[in-house]
Amino acid sequence: MLFRVLGTTEMRVPGEDEPRRVARKPAALLARLLVTRGEWVGCDRLAEAIWPDRVPPRSALSNIKSYVWQIRHDLLPPHDGGPRIEARAGAYRLCAEPGDVDVECFRQRTADGRSAMARGDAEGAVRHLEAAEALWRGTPFAELPDELVAPVVAELEELRWEVRETLADALTAVRRHREAIALLRDLTAADPLREGPWARLVLALVRTGRRSEALATYDHARRVLVDELGVDPGRALAEAHRHALEEPASQHVRCDLPRDVPDFTGRTREAARLTELSRSAATTVPVVVVDGVPGVGKTALAVHVAHRIAERFPDSQLFVELAPDGEPLGADVLLARLLRAAGVRDIPETVAERAAAWRAHLAGRRVLLVLDDASSSEQVRPLLPGTAGCMVVITARTRVLHLDAIEPMTLMPLPPAQTADLFRSATGASADTVREVVRHTGGLPAAVREATALFRSRPQWTSAQFTAHLVEETARTATTCVPTTGGAPAAVMPLPQREPVYLKGIGPVSKDKRSA
Repeated sequence: MLFRVLGTTEMRVPGEDEPRRVARKPAALLARLLVTRGEWVGCDRLAEAIWPDRVPPRSALSNIKSYVWQIRHDLLPPHDGGPRIEARAGAYRLCAEPGDVDVECFRQRTADGRSAMARGDAEGAVRHLEAAEALWRGTPFAELPDELVAPVVAELEELRWEVRETLADALTAVRRHREAIALLRDLTAADPLREGPWARLVLALVRTGRRSEALATYDHARRVLVDELGVDPGRALAEAHRHALEEPASQHVRCDLPRDVPDFTGRTREAARLTELSRSAATTVPVVVVDGVPGVGKTALAVHVAHRIAERFPDSQLFVELAPDGEPLGADVLLARLLRAAGVRDIPETVAERAAAWRAHLAGRRVLLVLDDASSSEQVRPLLPGTAGCMVVITARTRVLHLDAIEPMTLMPLPPAQTADLFRSATGASADTVREVVRHTGGLPAAVREATALFRSRPQWTSAQFTAHLVEETARTATTCVPTTGGAPAAVMPLPQREPVYLKGIGPVSKDKRSA
């Protein structure tokens, strides 16, 4: 860039590696032209900027021409074949592209960082915001009097606060806690009456295990606010304090995800979409509802992706069975189990109070929540986190959930080629046997796995015997019909009912769902 005004005014001169500082009076003229880049500025306005503390001398117009000549001819390359500073009777204007001025680059980098955080790209946000912060060298337009640039400077300084606060959030999201804490300490020292940096600092200290330091930081912030403003801490700082008062987060880190099947097949597009949505958890709470017929692999997809994105949610990855033994549990029971498993001793009585306690527990944590086999919105809504950092994946047999701002995802049966790959990779069966399995399982992964178990349990059978038994079993007990690729219904093997396996503190997980 050619012009630097985020600090003392500097210009980049062709042939020189480092920007060159400009003498005070030419710098004041240049800065005044840059404030309203591309607009005509009268000589009287330029004189006010160059001689702010006294009446301009009689030679003011001659001096201005001299300064313009110096900048135009000695320091700057031409712009589109013409002079960088254009002149007309009694006025001048500076011609420059947005990328030529550090102020405009600062604004663009800030906008890019904000957008990156909004879509969950914390690493990209760090790059943009660190680049924006590096452009800042001091008070903008330092050579100009306050009365000329006060609104512009105030806007830029407020924008820099946003840059630094958002950068602290991004650094925390990528687990660069030490740098985030150092930055937040600078912010609280620069303006102790802003609660945002205090709340962020308390949470950052808790995340690094420095709980006593977090509590001391809150006490100091509270005293400052009471002594200086006569007010108690606001909601964000109070919430951070409650989070610091809880037991250390390390005691509550849990992963009770079921085993991921090693031969998971297909669902590439759906898995990619879930992974993409997980990146937005830094700034929002993505809620994905996966629906489909029984046995289509909803739980298997949720568990498979949960293992892949687990590192984005280091504070816990929870799997909650919402309907053990086919009987849906109420939100009150589910919340009580979650709170007890999280170490909360005093469980509130009402659903609303339990939901608030659950949200308070999740605040400031990065938790992945898989809610399996949902039956209604009323069952699920109280379990949802309230603050950014978490992600929720819900499975349901039908589209019965009416929740705000969700990402719906409907699973269809596997296509024949993927159905064949799933059975063949597990059994090594002949082509004829594979074709029969494809015909009689209807693309349902759970049915394919039952066929696989049958094939493995009868190694003495010939291919013909296995096929005959498969056809006989399907004809005798099939109760589900799904459309084949040709549009005609095909009978498929029934999905077995199995004894549930209980996960400590949460509830049962059926074996067939864990392996479907």
